[in-house]
Amino acid sequence: MTKDLLEFKRDKVLVEGLLKEFNAVIEVPGDKSISHRAVMLGSLADGKSYVSNLSLSRDNLATVAAFRKLGVDIKKQNLNGSPKDFLIEGAGLYGLKEPESIINTANSGTLTRLLAGILAGNDFFSVISGDKYLNFRPMRRIIEPLGLMGAKIAGRDKNTYPPLAIFGGGLKSIFYEVPVPSAQVKSCIMLAALFAEGGTVIYEKKATRDHTENLLKLQGYPVRVEIPSAGGSLITVKGRDAGGLNPFNIKIPGDFSSAAFFIAFGILNKGSEITIKNILVNEKRIGLLKVLEMMGADLNLTITDTVPETVGDIKAKYSALKGITVPPEAVPDMIDEFPILSVVASFADGKTTVTGAKELRVKESDRIKAIVYNLKAIGVDIKELEDGFEINGDPDLKNVGNLTVLNSFGDHRIAMSMIIAGLILKNAKIEIRGIRCINTSFPEFFDTVSGLINR
Repeated sequence: MTKDLLEFKRDKVLVEGLLKEFNAVIEVPGDKSISHRAVMLGSLADGKSYVSNLSLSRDNLATVAAFRKLGVDIKKQNLNGSPKDFLIEGAGLYGLKEPESIINTANSGTLTRLLAGILAGNDFFSVISGDKYLNFRPMRRIIEPLGLMGAKIAGRDKNTYPPLAIFGGGLKSIFYEVPVPSAQVKSCIMLAALFAEGGTVIYEKKATRDHTENLLKLQGYPVRVEIPSAGGSLITVKGRDAGGLNPFNIKIPGDFSSAAFFIAFGILNKGSEITIKNILVNEKRIGLLKVLEMMGADLNLTITDTVPETVGDIKAKYSALKGITVPPEAVPDMIDEFPILSVVASFADGKTTVTGAKELRVKESDRIKAIVYNLKAIGVDIKELEDGFEINGDPDLKNVGNLTVLNSFGDHRIAMSMIIAGLILKNAKIEIRGIRCINTSFPEFFDTVSGLINR
């Protein structure tokens, strides 16, 4: 498979099963989640922040464009010839300007929800809206806590979906228990809390990824994280009397969710071995690694840095895998990796069961339905559950028929997962439609895959 530009323009790709092994060392683009937050918090800092290895995904470029529209000076630096290095001239907490037009948040739920928290704290009017997929993602989960803080936000269909019209300013602190574990909801409230009067306290029954906390601590902002006896986490954010945010220099580590496709490729492709270097391995991001090890995957993690985030190199070797029941407590730490896990489970020996993952219904697509639809099409024995799926895996799975057509449903992680499935599937000839969405998170994906299979 190569990145045929004509086929890419037609929004589809033909994948045939790979008949050779590979041994490779690769890197993947900067982490999306940290890239979003670095641009946001650098824009709110008092002074110049330098961010290198920023993700150039469509979602992250939308974050850069959003803060430029809010009056922040963000420039490419091209240090050492890299287009991924940026200088952000921070405007300070109260230096953003009222936008003259709608802010486009593209396909990014992270940008939409976190930006809403920031805009809620600013005394001006703004409207944010995304693409046709984003504008059907639920937003009441942030509108309700922001409303408790005093923000006035109106959304489509009785405050359910974007576009969101925000009348910001005059926020007060709250205590809020997040109903469903969500780093996006937590971070939205934390960012709004920077502008609120008093200290805001957020309780999570299950602790979620803590990139916002880590960056705020790097900026010298008073954030306290406690672990209650009942579990979860209790986060306290001081409000507007706590002072401003310090500028920072940061190199964004590689995105674990992007690396996950190649970890899967390495353990599924017979005789292969792959090392992915400089990957973000925050404890709340690597649930997939733990689940793969339970399945028998031959994986090795070497830690190379710990501040402000834990970074490491991951080696993955071809492995004979067995099906498992995914522990419910692992679900929040791998919510973006279930599409590729479903592919891995398809080639494992025995049943893999996933439950407690109802959040997959409201991602970029209904990922449970998308996974079941596509895997059934290539002959996988899979059953749809309300909050997950069951897969009876087969290490000798073969493609049935001459050509099988799969659909990404506009979801970048579904598209990339099905491409990996096609490469592993014996005698495969699969067409995946709707592949342009891959630019949402990983525009370098085809080049990386081609570098492996064309060695």
